[in-house]
Amino acid sequence: MKVFTAEQMRAFDKAATEEYSIPSIVLMENAALRVVEFLELKFSPLRDKKIVILCGKGNNGGDGFAIARHVIASGCSCIVLLTAASDDLCDDVQINHSAMKAAKGMAYQLHVHRLELEPQQEPDKTKKPNITNAIDALWGTDIVVDALLGTGFLGKVSNSPLANALDILWVYTAGGAGSAGRNLVAVDIPSALNSDSGEADRKAVRADYTVTFAAPKRGMFLRDGIERCGEIWVGHISTPPLLINGIITGCECITREKAQQFLPHRTLDAHKGTAGRVVVCGGSYGMSGAPTLAARAVLRAGAGLCIACLPDRVLPMFAAAFSEATSHPLRCDEEGQLIVEAADAMPEYWKNANAVALGPGLSRSPGALDFARRIVHECPHPLIIDADALYALRAIEEDVRNREAPTILTPHPGEMGELMEMDTSAVQEDRVGTAQACAAKFNAIIVLKGARSIIALPDGRIFFNLTGNSGMATGGSGDVLTGTIAGLLAQLKNAESATLLGVYLHGLAGDMAYSEKGNGLIAGDIAEALPLALKQIEEYCPPANTRLMKLE
Repeated sequence: MKVFTAEQMRAFDKAATEEYSIPSIVLMENAALRVVEFLELKFSPLRDKKIVILCGKGNNGGDGFAIARHVIASGCSCIVLLTAASDDLCDDVQINHSAMKAAKGMAYQLHVHRLELEPQQEPDKTKKPNITNAIDALWGTDIVVDALLGTGFLGKVSNSPLANALDILWVYTAGGAGSAGRNLVAVDIPSALNSDSGEADRKAVRADYTVTFAAPKRGMFLRDGIERCGEIWVGHISTPPLLINGIITGCECITREKAQQFLPHRTLDAHKGTAGRVVVCGGSYGMSGAPTLAARAVLRAGAGLCIACLPDRVLPMFAAAFSEATSHPLRCDEEGQLIVEAADAMPEYWKNANAVALGPGLSRSPGALDFARRIVHECPHPLIIDADALYALRAIEEDVRNREAPTILTPHPGEMGELMEMDTSAVQEDRVGTAQACAAKFNAIIVLKGARSIIALPDGRIFFNLTGNSGMATGGSGDVLTGTIAGLLAQLKNAESATLLGVYLHGLAGDMAYSEKGNGLIAGDIAEALPLALKQIEEYCPPANTRLMKLE
């Protein structure tokens, strides 16, 4: 599924009206219908529900007015709060505002208020705001709809009726007993969230659900957007498929439907040699668990064989922990860390391999890093590089870039800072740009780990992963990811497909483990959940109602 920037969304709307002759007010009506469909799906029956809709003066507010008209027809009690005078509204918004007011003639009452509030320095979340009767009406409400600001928001919210409306929503969602903050629905994007960068103004809405239109927006997967959007649904607004296909975004999110397209398939006469061979190379004394987790993930992801090449002092611990993998000893120093001469044995071990995973538990000793550099230079197979091995790469940037076989790097933000010679905070401020720059620098596929992991390809394309959770912030989770990608790569023989599926699968397995273990999950739980996660992807059926789709 494509991901849009604000500029691309404007181009999409312009093309819809100018090239496909779809009036903008029709797009607004279709957007409103998608929100109403979501409300009916999530909160049915709507009849007799109390709904408050906060509307700004722009197109987002026009969506809100149209939503109000439809929910009134469903039998709801609806209060609409405006942050602008009606004569400040543009044409389409004014039309929907007038239609909403005319709905008062129906059997269901509509109250329209203009927000004129006293500025507040900081909302007090412990108290209900003592402002106007219109605002008091929020308490005891079943659903609140945020239609204040759309994807065009780029700056800061100043003290104004709009700022006060956002204060009210802030207090409302943080309220105690009797508040309905769990049911705050944002239209297109939570108000005061930058749809490109994911940076939120301090007054930005924290939605429980966001119904966005045509395609998700980039800021939903970055920085504050990850927390502010809640559950994301995409509503199609009746535009031709050719239109969305014609917008070149260079950015997608990995959906379950997309992941399903990459699944490996075994023939009936398959055997362990044809199901994929992986070499896992790393380990050091005191860090035998990392290659063990990676090897376990290789086999749980479906590969037929895993060969672990480890320091000879570590080998007995590995063999005792995981009997299903083959293991080979490598030369090491007295402290149990690999030395550069250990690379002499590797051609014999990887000669029949389909993929090599380098780095789990390697250590950063000079000998181990020199060993890693030789592997990068000499390995003829697709290579996944993780953990301590990433610290060897800056000295051999050209060797990495010129490798003939595919290279996949899987850094967390700290390791990315090392690769790109920048602070971790700077990495996090521009995760997309940094991942793209790293992919170009090393001519490699980059997996920048974290909430909504980013996959960047050397050609500049990027992907956001939708799976995973904060419970996966546990030691060894990255080693499981390395093994997962390696196991899939050995089967698929395609680095891009294996990486996209591997990242999604790893996160989905983490989600399944989290549902049972919560924050007490450990990396081994993720590895053990991989087969069930694979089955869940295989059995997935896309929803029949394609006008409204939950991102998952």
